[in-house]
Amino acid sequence: MSDLVTDLFDPGNAWSRRTRERLTGLSPDLTGLLLHLATADEFWNWRYKVDAAWKRRAKALLTADGADELVRYAVRELARDGSFHDVRDADEAIRGLLSQGAPTGPRSLALGFLLAAGWLREDTGGLSADLALVARKNAQAMDSYYRVDHDIAGAAFHALGDLPGPGAMDVLWTLHFLVTTSMHPQRVLAKSVKRAAARLGVPPHELAERTVPRHGLETDGTLTVGWIGRGALWWNASVDAVIALDADGRVTVEWTDGDRVTRTTAPFRCPNGYKNPTRADSITLVQRTAKAIEATVAEERRRLGTSAVRDRTLSRPDWVRFYRDHPVTGVVTRALAWEYRLPDDPAHHPLDPAADPTALPAAARIRLRPTSPDAPAVTTGP
Repeated sequence: MSDLVTDLFDPGNAWSRRTRERLTGLSPDLTGLLLHLATADEFWNWRYKVDAAWKRRAKALLTADGADELVRYAVRELARDGSFHDVRDADEAIRGLLSQGAPTGPRSLALGFLLAAGWLREDTGGLSADLALVARKNAQAMDSYYRVDHDIAGAAFHALGDLPGPGAMDVLWTLHFLVTTSMHPQRVLAKSVKRAAARLGVPPHELAERTVPRHGLETDGTLTVGWIGRGALWWNASVDAVIALDADGRVTVEWTDGDRVTRTTAPFRCPNGYKNPTRADSITLVQRTAKAIEATVAEERRRLGTSAVRDRTLSRPDWVRFYRDHPVTGVVTRALAWEYRLPDDPAHHPLDPAADPTALPAAARIRLRPTSPDAPAVTTGP
């Protein structure tokens, strides 16, 4: 059995080197857990579905003394430095774009530990934060280069969806905002958010407001597209373009070809002579993203006009995070009339959504201004 464990480690892998001493020489029960987790690559692929029998066996093995601590340690080490692949150089990232990693023993073991983390009894010791960091590094949701690994990111997302307690929920809201819909494992993230929200009884209107896609837009409402180093880190495109959402809700695309810049609106046609076989796919993705942003703006205008939003109040932190400062929702928010009320003050006061919100006490409650004096009473949200 010791030979089987030894074969799981690769001196060429940083995570494997860091954990080898801690993950060898274990008790028979923990060794059995290790060997079982190392078979995760037999089912964990682009479908992101956990084998039911494998899960039952894993949960049974996790009852062994020291299993919780072992899993937390392995995940914490995966969150360190460059995560599993330890690639943080732009040139290396480009060379590795088409390779998600061979099914090696260390990688399969890492996948197993990540999935098992979701079945621990408690979210303690910074576990959800470590899982989130693993996910961000492997889904290119960081401000610096990291090697993308869809399977590892997907396993971390899945674990956060299963992890008990409310702590993982806030982490999932943040990940849903940071990880773009163009990343393949984003679909398992979306499912994990819904699974955790259902378990915790999150109301549908809160789920809707906290999962509005930003489509990669920065806080200034722009998304710069280009080769790695010239645009968004997560999008290696063969065109130079800037997608922008204006303050009035209009979406534009600026296509750059040498010294020529052409600004277009829907349907976002590129300039004559711009399209060639090399650029064709990237042009289509730029156009698709711009149209998706337009659709989200339209949906947010509709949502903010529903009673689910108008008949409740928001805390100042939630209003700032999910409304005012969201790259898409913020455009709609700033076009509407808002008001606030302070504790022990029955009166509501006008609120300028463009003003600095920190001037308001954190205890302030914010709502959309009723459209008429006969508007129904506003109930206090959570």
